[in-house]
Amino acid sequence: MLKKILHTTSLKANIIANFVGSGWGALISVIFIPLYLKYIGVEGYGLIGIFASLQVVLSLLDSGLSTTLNKEIATLSALPDTQRQMRNLVKTLGNMYWGIALTAGLIALCLSPLLAKYWVHSKELSVQTITYAFVLLSISVIFQFPSGFYSGGLLGLQKQVALNVLRVFFATLKSVGGVIVLAYVSSSILAFFSWILIVSIFQAFASRYTLWYYLPKTAIKPIFDKKELRNIGRFAAGLTLIGLTSVLLTQVDNIVLSKILSLKQFGYYTLAFTVGSILYMIVGPISQSYFPKFSVLLTEGKLDELKKMYHQGCQLVTLLVVPFALFLALFSKEILLIWTRNSVTVQNTWQITSIVILAIAIHCLMFIPYMLCLAYGYTKLALYTNIIILMVMIPGTIFSAMYWGGLGGAICWLITNIICFFVNPIMIHKLFLKGEAFKWYWNDTFKPIIACIIILLLSRFVLSKSHFGISLTMGILVVTCIAGFCVTLLSSTELKENIVGKLRSQFKTNKTGKIYVK
Repeated sequence: MLKKILHTTSLKANIIANFVGSGWGALISVIFIPLYLKYIGVEGYGLIGIFASLQVVLSLLDSGLSTTLNKEIATLSALPDTQRQMRNLVKTLGNMYWGIALTAGLIALCLSPLLAKYWVHSKELSVQTITYAFVLLSISVIFQFPSGFYSGGLLGLQKQVALNVLRVFFATLKSVGGVIVLAYVSSSILAFFSWILIVSIFQAFASRYTLWYYLPKTAIKPIFDKKELRNIGRFAAGLTLIGLTSVLLTQVDNIVLSKILSLKQFGYYTLAFTVGSILYMIVGPISQSYFPKFSVLLTEGKLDELKKMYHQGCQLVTLLVVPFALFLALFSKEILLIWTRNSVTVQNTWQITSIVILAIAIHCLMFIPYMLCLAYGYTKLALYTNIIILMVMIPGTIFSAMYWGGLGGAICWLITNIICFFVNPIMIHKLFLKGEAFKWYWNDTFKPIIACIIILLLSRFVLSKSHFGISLTMGILVVTCIAGFCVTLLSSTELKENIVGKLRSQFKTNKTGKIYVK
């Protein structure tokens, strides 16, 4: 039974597995934030935020290989007699990826003393401590990169249940183990980062073993094949450039603010961004499940089925992202107060949290259209759009951050995502799904959003006019969240019909009116 579950490739199982894996990772990271703040302080947590931003920038050295591996493995799995080619592809790209990881780690090591001395503004942590912390995290980069690469291969094979077993295990090990180290070994930031390094090493090799285990077996040993590089070179290069511009779009606020703000104030911004990033944990599992399916359907020429699956995926993203995002944005002050029980932290983060959440939510709505674009192997549109927006966003972020701090940077990012929302989907549908743009904007996004926001605004009005205790406030928030989810589902036409159809298929009524369950 367990072996059957781990080997399944069904879309439903993959989505559920991805939600469990990503959801558990998000939940456990959020739960332990108050403990991290307790043991390493706001400055220590701000240091984690700075490194997270630098890690994303260094991931440009990825060269798009993990996403390329995902697409190519999914495509090859739909074709006959491609077992050897798949194994050669993993061998070739894997060797390159370890080289890239070493390069990224060396770059981070070289930057560590410079960043500690000239970039970070700390009042509590010494320059030496910050330098050693960056050194430890730089080494961990070497092992975190390959984990992402091998995960891309498992996603392409649609072995996402097995992948998420690994994710849950190592997320738990990293967070729970980190707190145990801080509580019983040492409350030093260096002890915490040492633990992160140890877990990263084990995760990299566990991911490698799992991918090779699930690849089709052949009698011939896999080799480094330059032909595979020529076949994927153009697509991988396009993804690299998209990655460059996308990282700048999503991280320019963190990079600028980490220089302008004190480490403590940046710690508050990092906290707000961490809360908002929960939305990525929601949309990630969906896009990861649909992308290889899109690639397979295109390979098989099933365009009508692709179109239907595309709209269902878009409505599923809206259903799961919009109610939660609007809920967090409209009630961020109450939620943060219940969660942290610290009025100072709430005062410094709730406005930024609301803006960041709205920006990330809009970004999440464009994930499935972007996956469709990549499934077609088309990278120019995203690249050109990102370049144009960057020309406006970089000076805009610097200006707004200098005058309004973290809130200004968050607002600039929100405006950027709004612009993308009204540009990219129109062009994507014009290229690949002509005549479907209006359906995407109205059925897949605007109609569910309008229905949800009406319910949540009514609840926001009630809470703003009355002062309830924490228990009653929590009850109102839970009911509000559930109500928002329900009205969003009822407004998602195709998703609702699909769910109703599946429920009806589970029952058959005979002539006497008795119901039998299949």
